[in-house]
Amino acid sequence: MKKSHDRIERSKSGVFLVSANGRRRIAAPIRFKAIGHRLSGGKKIAMAEIAFVTRKSAKVSEFFDMSATTPRNRNRIIDTLADSDYRWPTESKLPERLIEHVLAREPDRTFTMVGAPGWYEDAILTSRRQFGKGSRFILDPNAGANVARMALGKGSLEDWQATVARTARKSSRLRLMIGAAFAALLLRRLNMDSFALNLFGTTSTGKTSALYAAGSVAGLFGDNGLPGWADSIPGLEQLAVGHRDGILPLDDTADEGGSTLPIQKKAKLFAFMFARNRGRNLDKSYEKKTNLSVKEFRVIALSTSEFALKAIAESAATSRIGGEEVRFIDVPAVEPGAAGIFDCLQLAADENPTEVRQRLVNELRLHAVENQGFAMDRYMRRVTKNPEAAVKRAKFHIAYFEAEVSSKLATGPDRRIAANFAVIYAGAALAIEYGILPWKKRETRAAIEKCMVGALATIRRSPTVVSNPGTISNIEGVARELDADLQRLTLVSLRKGERCSKEEAMRRESADGFRVDGDILIKPRSWRPSDAAKELLVEHQILRTQRSDAATIDRKVMGVPGKRRYYVIDQEKLEGALATLAGPPSL
Repeated sequence: MKKSHDRIERSKSGVFLVSANGRRRIAAPIRFKAIGHRLSGGKKIAMAEIAFVTRKSAKVSEFFDMSATTPRNRNRIIDTLADSDYRWPTESKLPERLIEHVLAREPDRTFTMVGAPGWYEDAILTSRRQFGKGSRFILDPNAGANVARMALGKGSLEDWQATVARTARKSSRLRLMIGAAFAALLLRRLNMDSFALNLFGTTSTGKTSALYAAGSVAGLFGDNGLPGWADSIPGLEQLAVGHRDGILPLDDTADEGGSTLPIQKKAKLFAFMFARNRGRNLDKSYEKKTNLSVKEFRVIALSTSEFALKAIAESAATSRIGGEEVRFIDVPAVEPGAAGIFDCLQLAADENPTEVRQRLVNELRLHAVENQGFAMDRYMRRVTKNPEAAVKRAKFHIAYFEAEVSSKLATGPDRRIAANFAVIYAGAALAIEYGILPWKKRETRAAIEKCMVGALATIRRSPTVVSNPGTISNIEGVARELDADLQRLTLVSLRKGERCSKEEAMRRESADGFRVDGDILIKPRSWRPSDAAKELLVEHQILRTQRSDAATIDRKVMGVPGKRRYYVIDQEKLEGALATLAGPPSL
């Protein structure tokens, strides 16, 4: 091979080819940034990090197993970087010469690639960034876990405090769920087990808004809203690992009508996993294929249901084991005399509690998405500045809460349940001390204690009997009930191709559904028909479907992010069914 008389030089401003004719820029900056490793089947695999600048001036890194740096495999690096928008020199052989030049000098910087977010040493890793100093950790982009994609909204922490956090002062349940979001980060450092809270109560009380409030803390809203339940043990395990050291708000409306696993069975699966804080040992070939390098977790899962899990289980002729009641705790969503989930409202004489509740719920959902993520971002920054001090302070708050409620605890399980509420108070108290939550600790402790008392009462009393939805045998009651539901829902009329302003987008996001060309699109969170009712509506072609395993259909609605699923009601078919039930007009 003829020896080249030119040479490559690299600097922060780019890559240059130097020859007798001068010096010319041939590519954007590129460098061998760090050497690290990842775990695969218990074995360490050496890795290389190549950092570069794209055509659009973005600073990006790609990670490769070290085998890709050998002469015969370097084309993998060239191809991958080209696909990632790095512009290689166009002259023949120059890309090969450039990557050889890049790899010639190994860096001192190191990293460890991991398969899930959460605590590593004294640092916290999320899908966005690492918080804390010390060793550098990288989240594997191909991790088998269903990793939480934490995001920052368009707003700010100050806006979140003025909207979501301030609204939460009006509800002990909202304080509880927001406190849980902060507390989840403390479980591992406190050597506490995972647990879950199930907020139960009738529909239209605002309990789903509690999930929105909690999700807004960490920034867990994607295009399709919050995470939904999975229908298998592996699916649930991946969700738990993917939300490691955080909250896992499970929106049952995100099942999109296609869930096949009864909620009591889901709860048992979670309670079983929480007993070990890890998923099962699976076949090694399966773990390698799915890249499941992390199986342990600490999470606080949050869910909602119409009835207490205790009532659901006993109506299904089963019972909840004691450990399950401790790990998956039923909390009543509504206090007697409250306006739904809001039990601390101060209303004027002429204000309607139902209207105020609905307005607060709608506003909270909008503000939760717009201002998501900023609270946890600030919280993680503060905790990782001095993790030991944060844990010491959390232990103080836990001891204080447990001392205050000790007279209400009669059994060992009572005290175990109280410990879970105590860590929730500790998480909220730390956030108050850090200036993140605009609350007072005294009122917050009282609110969380109120939720705990409701949970203990639920365990001790006889459950409300859950009616068997299979007893519905004709369309008459179902059609009339659907018509009544439509009367109470907020439905926005749309025209295809109609432009959507920012204000209109907010109205559509908070609405329960839409009227479009003779169809009624209902958001699953706003309408909870029984399986038997759905079957009858599908049979009579009132409820449209595309698949036999799902009662919802994909629809894109302008102003609503993503392509979401809706219950689609044929308005003409529904009106026809109601007219038939009404009989011929009287003469």
